[in-house]
Amino acid sequence: MTDTTIEKLLATIGKRIQKHRLEIGLQPEDIAEMTGLTAPTIRNIENGKETYFSNFIAVCLAINIHPKEVLDISISIKPLFELSLPRKEKTRLTPRIDSFLETDFFNIERTANDVVEELAAIYKIQTKTSVVSVILKRKVEESALKIRKKGRLNFYKKK
Repeated sequence: MTDTTIEKLLATIGKRIQKHRLEIGLQPEDIAEMTGLTAPTIRNIENGKETYFSNFIAVCLAINIHPKEVLDISISIKPLFELSLPRKEKTRLTPRIDSFLETDFFNIERTANDVVEELAAIYKIQTKTSVVSVILKRKVEESALKIRKKGRLNFYKKK
């Protein structure tokens, strides 16, 4: 899906809103008064310009149309961009590292290298300590682990 596709979808949604507004005999100024938005904002929505989702909902309520009806559009469902390889790697590793948190593994201080070795031993996963370090630091931010620094090494342990 490209920006052009998104633009086409927004234009379709805007035209549906405009069509319904015209069918019930209201002007953009009427909708503006009913929603607290401005008439130019209403026109922008009808012309397929980006807007806040709350504005879209407010307009739908004002013209008595369920948002589901406006959004009932056949589209190809896929992300705009594929996940990067580093992001895929972190997504793949995080649940496995989470499983270590459910065991006694982090009851003693561990380094990122210890985690890499455990991933290799249990899951046969080869990865870099730098990738694991990012995940472990996030676990510290989430308060699942605490960190102790000693020189260049970080030691992680359950709180």
